[in-house]
Amino acid sequence: MNMIVMKRRAFYLAAVSLALGGGCHGDDSPLGLPDAYTLVAPVRDPAGRPQLSPGGLPVVSPIAVDDPATAILHKLFLVGFVSEVLRTDYLAKQFLREATVGDVNAGFSAAARRLANEPTVFVIDDRLADAISFPRPERGLAVKRPWTFGAPSERPALPWVGVAAALERDSALGQTVVAALGRHIARAVATGGDPGVAAAAAAPAVLIDGYAQSLEVIAREWRLGEGPQGAMSPDAGTAAQRALFAAVRQNRFATGPDGHGVRAPAEMLADPGLTATVLYRFAQAKGVGHRVAPPELYGPFVKERVPPGISPAAVLGPFRNFQAKLIAVWGGAVLRGKPPRDIVDLVEDYAADLPAERSEAIRLFIVTTFGATVKEGGVVAGLAVHGKASDDVLPELTALAAEVTAGRRSLRQALTTR
Repeated sequence: MNMIVMKRRAFYLAAVSLALGGGCHGDDSPLGLPDAYTLVAPVRDPAGRPQLSPGGLPVVSPIAVDDPATAILHKLFLVGFVSEVLRTDYLAKQFLREATVGDVNAGFSAAARRLANEPTVFVIDDRLADAISFPRPERGLAVKRPWTFGAPSERPALPWVGVAAALERDSALGQTVVAALGRHIARAVATGGDPGVAAAAAAPAVLIDGYAQSLEVIAREWRLGEGPQGAMSPDAGTAAQRALFAAVRQNRFATGPDGHGVRAPAEMLADPGLTATVLYRFAQAKGVGHRVAPPELYGPFVKERVPPGISPAAVLGPFRNFQAKLIAVWGGAVLRGKPPRDIVDLVEDYAADLPAERSEAIRLFIVTTFGATVKEGGVVAGLAVHGKASDDVLPELTALAAEVTAGRRSLRQALTTR
């Protein structure tokens, strides 16, 4: 048998069978391995009414591995961009379990580490917006294993990823799944894996949603083969999914509604679309996304996994290399008690933690925002051509970036002078 096929089958079996659990577990035992996933569905009566546990949690049961209705998801999780994002979730959980900061090596909370030891749980249902079925969206389940007797195991803090049913009819299913999984990843990092209500309420939605949207754009670009069949069809998905792709690619979240002029900086920074555009450009840039970080950054992600002399970045590949850096920067700020509030904070944290990428990260941000957060009114002459700064404004934008890099201006200069 071909070695690649053997590896893929091994991953498939590990991902689905181990995540379903290998026997009886106590309520505090993980449902499976952390670097694995499981698909579950709500338990409903013949009338379609949901079954809730005594604690008010939706009762779910694992979906059989060979269920044809979810075969398409297993394929997505095996290879391609959705597979890359799923493995990024595994990286985020590894960071929550292993990362420390300071001389005392303080890490994330015991509750966060415990939840990061669970598999990635996907709830497959066509009524995810039903408040009766899911009174606490994306957190809390009561798991009923079909081969056991007794009450289901209540897990009120367990995070999960919701995916609507009718999977075969979603022509942009990869983008749909990536959006849900991206929010799941970003929420875990932004809250430090804290299951508490207060942490969830304080998490910056502009960063969480923006992170997920940046992944959606890449999902539509990712190629699996040659020719037109190698990528997602331009007309796939909903109008909103297509519009997001076009708006990020053409940098519309930084400009006025008619494509002329620059948006007010406060309005711009409050829009997840601007966050998505900056992160998308970071991921694509050779000087940021593809650059190798110092070895110590990769420590929490590759502990006891990469042989000596092998670059962790080479093992992760270009996409997950940037995701690991972003998770380390964002999660590290959370761990230090100074979580980023918006994309400016995140860019500043990134530039501080990765000084070799500082100048390029700042330049990309300023070019994307037309300098609107640094200089009042931004740089508007010859504003943009297809979302990119035109040649006549690039010298001024580059000069602004150099001033910020040198510490003579801040990325919030235009907001603090108002």
